[in-house]
Amino acid sequence: MGPPSCSPVAALLDLLFPRTCGGCGAGPPDSGGWCPACAESTAGPWSVAVPGAGRVAVAGRYRGPLRRAVLAYKERGRRDLAADLAGLLVPPVAVVLPAVAGRAPDRIRLVPVPSRPAAARARGGDHVLRLCRALEPRLTAAGLPARTATLLALGRRARDSVGLDGAARAANLSVALRPANRGREAGPGEPVVLVDDVVTTGATLRACRQALRALGCEPIGSVLLADATTHHRSR
Repeated sequence: MGPPSCSPVAALLDLLFPRTCGGCGAGPPDSGGWCPACAESTAGPWSVAVPGAGRVAVAGRYRGPLRRAVLAYKERGRRDLAADLAGLLVPPVAVVLPAVAGRAPDRIRLVPVPSRPAAARARGGDHVLRLCRALEPRLTAAGLPARTATLLALGRRARDSVGLDGAARAANLSVALRPANRGREAGPGEPVVLVDDVVTTGATLRACRQALRALGCEPIGSVLLADATTHHRSR
């Protein structure tokens, strides 16, 4: 099931008030919600050192136009940014692929890091799942068939992670992270890539990797839009 469609009211507002660029506010951009100048300002892909999380690659640092675009997409209803932000994840996927026995895989599964049910409802749907759906055709067009697998879910006991340190995030996830619909599992040996918006402490990526291993999956890496860590990173 794909992401929810926009409401008629939202569609009418888009028609009457053209969107500005989600990064710099200029606009409206020629297409989508992300202007060429902001696309060029995104310095990635970067590899980020996140202890215990395996290969991690991001599109850029969590600042400037990218930070504003992520917040607009995640918290302010800018669903039109999904396609442009998904395009930024194609290079990070290429960064984590060499982990597969020294050769490119035939296909991959994209596993969205789950959102809290209450947060997803407030945002009109799971924003990371929507991002994965938008990433699928871009990877497929690049010669890497991709499908989304919603293998993980967060229970109602999950707290908002904003303001929590790494230890508190890990404790929060330990009681809330669980397998999702068993009918959507990846096939045996099928490469799995975790997808999320921002990496901060790495606690979420570590917990999700552990949960996927418990399901018999071995994630080859994680890709995210932005890096908000203090760890070393490299191009």
